[in-house]
Amino acid sequence: MTATDTAVRDDLVARLLDHCRDVCTTGEEGPIADALAARYTDLGHEVTRVGNSVVVGRPRGERPLVLLVGHLDVVPPTADDLEPRVETRDGDEVVVARGASDMKAGNIVAMRAFEDDARTAASPYDLALVLYAGEEGPAAGNELGEVLREVTWLRSADLAVVLEPTDGEVQLGCLGGLHAEVVFHGMQAHSARPWHGRNALTMAGAFLAELHGDHVREVVVDGIVYHDVWSATQAWTPGFGPGEPRTSVPVRNVIPGRFTLNLNFRFAPSRSLEQAEQELRARVGDRAEVTIVDRAPPAPPHRHAPLVAAFTAAVDAEVAGKQAWTDVARFADVGVPALNFGPGLTAQAHQRGEYVPVDALVDAADRLAGFLADG
Repeated sequence: MTATDTAVRDDLVARLLDHCRDVCTTGEEGPIADALAARYTDLGHEVTRVGNSVVVGRPRGERPLVLLVGHLDVVPPTADDLEPRVETRDGDEVVVARGASDMKAGNIVAMRAFEDDARTAASPYDLALVLYAGEEGPAAGNELGEVLREVTWLRSADLAVVLEPTDGEVQLGCLGGLHAEVVFHGMQAHSARPWHGRNALTMAGAFLAELHGDHVREVVVDGIVYHDVWSATQAWTPGFGPGEPRTSVPVRNVIPGRFTLNLNFRFAPSRSLEQAEQELRARVGDRAEVTIVDRAPPAPPHRHAPLVAAFTAAVDAEVAGKQAWTDVARFADVGVPALNFGPGLTAQAHQRGEYVPVDALVDAADRLAGFLADG
């Protein structure tokens, strides 16, 4: 390893340790946003603050605009990852900290690239840094939507690189998602005389067996494999539902007259949110009542968009579909091609003792720098 390589590695590790010391859980991103706004103001960059989100830079309009995007919040830490540190795991040097993989490693790769003045001056792209709050919490608290509404020039970007953990792959597009409450209606009765009623719980048996046997389907979009996934994630009879108080009914000897499933449908970007909802309703049919309670649109892979194609060629990493929902969908909604690429390990997201390999950090930084230099 050359002295230059060692210096880059040491700089990335130092940056990540420092970034992880600001443990800002969802809703508490104020201190880290303050620190970043002050940092980039001191470095002479234009800074726009939206809530606890920070946008750094502004396009000059002479070159295509690339956004480097990451979220600032983390899930609550544990005793195993509260103190950022460097350790060796299975012979590999890793940084252990809450958010190390999801997604502060991606943030510091983006920040280091943005701060390389010589490289950005010579780059064929204008760069802006988007570091936003509220990603790990409810969709209503995610500030990226507000950022895209208020900082209008972001919607003219040619590419958004979202540095979520991807195991070093370029993951294009993302799944859409629906949550539906599927209610089977029967008739309540005494369990000693079930023929006086109709058991709503066992009415759901055929549908649940169908889901068990047919819940994953492969879908190919632009040559990229995604998987539709149907999952029953929760189920309850009266008195046991989310937020429901226990009733006075002696539930153990009552045939339930109502049985509710939470059906989660994750679907490939081969159709719209509306088409997926129709598909869900058609699958349930007249067997039960369906109420859609949460919706998240998919994002197409944009594989042939000019800068997406340039990015995948330049970084020379494995290309796959994103088998989850990410904020690339928010960019797709405003017409900005976006992709997922980051050094974090997907399997480490939200784990106790969360870590990221230092080699992965260096590799992602090198690959991103290669794209920004190529054009």
